[in-house]
Amino acid sequence: MLPSIQTLYQAARGIPLPLPARLSEAYGGDLAFPRGGTPHVFANFVSTIDGIVSYGIPGAASARHISRGHAGDRFVMGLLRAAADLVISGSGTLRVEKKVAWTPWQIFPDAADLYRELRSARGLPERVRVAILSASGDLDLGAPVFSSPEVEPWIVTSHAGARRIGPTERVRVLEVGEETPTMRDAIDALARDAGSRLILSEAGPALFGRMLEEGVVHELFLTIAPQLAGRSAGRRGVGLVDPVAFAPERAPWGELISVKRSDSYLLLRYALGT
Repeated sequence: MLPSIQTLYQAARGIPLPLPARLSEAYGGDLAFPRGGTPHVFANFVSTIDGIVSYGIPGAASARHISRGHAGDRFVMGLLRAAADLVISGSGTLRVEKKVAWTPWQIFPDAADLYRELRSARGLPERVRVAILSASGDLDLGAPVFSSPEVEPWIVTSHAGARRIGPTERVRVLEVGEETPTMRDAIDALARDAGSRLILSEAGPALFGRMLEEGVVHELFLTIAPQLAGRSAGRRGVGLVDPVAFAPERAPWGELISVKRSDSYLLLRYALGT
C-alpha cells in the first residue's frame, strides 16, 4: 500500500522525471531536477523537531529510531534512490546501518515495481549503483551492499585505502588522492567514471558537513519526525551537520522548494546556496 502525501507548497523548478502515475499520485505531484551536464547532488535526512538525526548511543544510533519506520519517509527515500543515477554513503553510516544495501525496494517494497518502472523510463539499470566513501579503506566487504546481486558496488578511497582493500572482482575501487579525498574530487571522479549526474547522498552528518564546506551539495530533502530528542551533558546526540560548524557569516542558506505532509511528518526540500 502506498502512502498518501499532501503537497502544501511547491515552487516551479527543474524538469519533471517520468514518474509512473501511481508514484506521482502518492508523492503528491512531480519530482523535478535541474537540467544540466554537471553533477547534481541531493542529500536526504530524517530529523527530530529539535534537529537530531541520530541518538548516537549503542543500539539506537540508526536513523530508524528517528523516523520510527514511517511509511511516508520510507516511500520518499525509495523514490529518491530510484530516481538517482548513483547513491553515495560513507563508511561511518555503513558501520551503523550494517544491513542496508541502498536499493529503493529494500526500504519500501510495496513500490518496488513502480520504482523499477521509473528507472527503466530514465534508462537506468535495475542494479542500483552505490558508492561507499572511505579514505582508509577499512570496510567489511561482506556487507550486503557489496554482495547483493541488486547492487553495482563502488568504493571511493585514497591510494592507501585501495592498497588496504586489495584486489577484488565484485567491487569497483576508485582511487582519488593520496590520503583523504576531497568531496569535490570524489564527486567529480564518480560523475566521470560512473557516468552519473543525479547523485543521492545518504552519507551521515560528517560527510554532509564536508559537502557543504566544499559547495558540492545542491539540495536537501529533510523529513521532520514529530519527536523531540533533547540533549544533555551525558548525551548530546548527533545533529544534521556534525562535527562541522560554520561562522554566522559563512553559514549556508537554503531556498525552500517544497513542503509536503504525511500524517504528522513534514517533508521539506531546500535548494542550497552552493
